[in-house]
Amino acid sequence: MSSGNAAGRGERVPTGADLANALMRATHTLRRYAGQPYLQRGWSTPRVLLMLAVEEVGSPRMGDLKSRLGVTGRSITSLVDGLEQEGLLARRSDPDDRRSTRLSITDKGREHLAEIKALHGDHAEHTFAVLGAAEKMLLLDMLERLERHVRDQTAEPRPDSIN
Repeated sequence: MSSGNAAGRGERVPTGADLANALMRATHTLRRYAGQPYLQRGWSTPRVLLMLAVEEVGSPRMGDLKSRLGVTGRSITSLVDGLEQEGLLARRSDPDDRRSTRLSITDKGREHLAEIKALHGDHAEHTFAVLGAAEKMLLLDMLERLERHVRDQTAEPRPDSIN
């Protein structure tokens, strides 16, 4: 529904606050729901996110993951300890900094990641099955536009744009 049509029919056009609140509620619900397939297997969401982050970065320092995942050093250490004991991650010395430890995914860890990705794909398809093809395309377009708009609002000013 466009805002012009809503106003023309006497419906109240949602405010920015209405939309922000609805998006935050939906995001919270989607995040909780997205973790269900992992929890059913006894995997915590932080564990899954750590494995995905290690894969994405390649061979990150443990300290780099703290800020990326927004957790404490103690949390990272506990998660890594557990994943290492299961044979999913390996620690190794950082050749550039003897004080740092880098992480790598083991062969068993790659199999685990394949299962995580399959679960995620299946669960995401189920989650968005309520939408038709055109609605999915529209939702993706709107979310990408909103993300770009907000990112542009929070971007550092360029030196040439300062008056």
